[in-house]
Amino acid sequence: MRKEISENRSFRWKNWKTVLRMGAYLRPHAWGYAIGVVIISISGVLTLMVTRLWGQLGGVGTASSMKDGVAGAAPDASLDFLPFDLNSLTEIGWLILIVLGIQAALSFTRVVLFAKMTEDMMLAMRKDAFEAIISMPMGFFDTRRVGDLNSRVSADVTSIQDVFTTTLSELLRQLIIIVGGILALLYFSVTLTLLMLATLPVMIIAAILFGRFIRKLSKRTQDQVAESNTIVQETLTGITSVKSFANEAWELMRYVGSIRDIRSLAMKGAIWRGAFGSFIILFIFGAITLVIFKGAELMTTGGLASEHFFTFLLMTGLVAGSIGGIAAQFSALQRGLGAIESLMEMMDEPREVVETNEANAQKPVNLKGDVTFKDVYFHYPNREDIAVLNGITLRVAPGERVALVGASGAGKSTIASLLLRFHDPVSGDVSIDGTPLKDFPLSSLRKRMAFVPQEVILFGGDIRTNIAYGRFDATQAEIEAAARKANAFEFIQSFPEGFDTLVGERGVQLSGGQRQRIAIARAILRDPDLLILDEATSALDASSEKEVQLALDTLIKG
Repeated sequence: MRKEISENRSFRWKNWKTVLRMGAYLRPHAWGYAIGVVIISISGVLTLMVTRLWGQLGGVGTASSMKDGVAGAAPDASLDFLPFDLNSLTEIGWLILIVLGIQAALSFTRVVLFAKMTEDMMLAMRKDAFEAIISMPMGFFDTRRVGDLNSRVSADVTSIQDVFTTTLSELLRQLIIIVGGILALLYFSVTLTLLMLATLPVMIIAAILFGRFIRKLSKRTQDQVAESNTIVQETLTGITSVKSFANEAWELMRYVGSIRDIRSLAMKGAIWRGAFGSFIILFIFGAITLVIFKGAELMTTGGLASEHFFTFLLMTGLVAGSIGGIAAQFSALQRGLGAIESLMEMMDEPREVVETNEANAQKPVNLKGDVTFKDVYFHYPNREDIAVLNGITLRVAPGERVALVGASGAGKSTIASLLLRFHDPVSGDVSIDGTPLKDFPLSSLRKRMAFVPQEVILFGGDIRTNIAYGRFDATQAEIEAAARKANAFEFIQSFPEGFDTLVGERGVQLSGGQRQRIAIARAILRDPDLLILDEATSALDASSEKEVQLALDTLIKG
């Protein structure tokens, strides 16, 4: 059964600790983000400054009309530091243009800076996620579907990318505008500001409740997207079976059912976001209406200057807009947190100790090929009630060729998987040259083996690349020699492009027998100490099988 992620789990401290592990990706860019925070802070202050200047512009214009063309407005100490005549409409206009120009330059710098840092982070995160997946034991893949894993690397990382590219910077900018704006509003009128702030507690409580709900809903949506990706992956992978059984309608029905569930969840989220947005707007505009009414009263009694009232109205709208915008940013942040949690949970799964780069390179080993199974018992982890091997004991001497014969499901392929340490025995010992398999470095052990499975899967490149997968440093002459030994050279040369012929997705451009001979050539090129064939010649005709067997005889003797 595929492992499911609980969709009702609350965001407890342990989940925050998972999210805080993003610090490892943020740390190399600490200075860049610090500079970004400074830029955002300056940009937020400039936004407030422009709003104040707009208010001054309106106040000066009002004063001009009331004084028959003689400009004048109440002095304001908050703008005394500026070397401009703030009773002149022209100078105020030029000052606004200068500030907007600086803001535009800062905005461009911020976007490019955050994009670069985020792309570098996502590069590292995608690399780590993919490295984690390919380092998982085979038991991990027995309980997961490919589409789900693909979604973790693609959809989840994209959600995280959105958070660090735009969401966090916008959230910080809006918070700066809200805090700075409220302080400015208090400067102009404490009474009006307190009146406006009376609505904030209700909005904050609503935002907290909304955030919790959206996070859970986002995780459900991400899981459902992964499910739909899995259906697409399985359908395209098995397209031959789909078409041979004329099951296009069935697969379409499966996919439509899945995307309808996604639509249902998306609409549920949209309804809640819309309701939350409407709720916020109702309170914000209700507060603005009340503020305008009270401000007009203060103006008539001389308690508030006209330019201050204009500024107060503009800044109230700016603060209200930022509070309303936080709802969308908060929702995106919750989706990102859910994606981080899902991705980190996957990356925390126990891994094999394998060689993925020079930093974790393993010491090479050489095998004589003395294989021993002693009283081995085994069942698959997800089928504990079905014993596959019951106390099996066998020995294969170096240079000896042994064929395992038995009914389907008797455990022949299981013995091969135990040798490759795809799985470990439940009890008993498997050893090579007297050394238990667990004592060998895993990658080094597998490098001295070659395995040709019953179902051959080729990679979607050319024939040369697929054969060279057995040894990447092989020369063209060595690749051709391996193809000859596997009785593949003749049919390869019959193609117009020869070894450059593309094999198609999973090798669909080749016949079953051709795919098996390519896989055998790959194994021969590896020149292993231990060669494991899992019914690898089952798709060959009698003549080709005989030639391959002769080649294998030569390989074993060598």
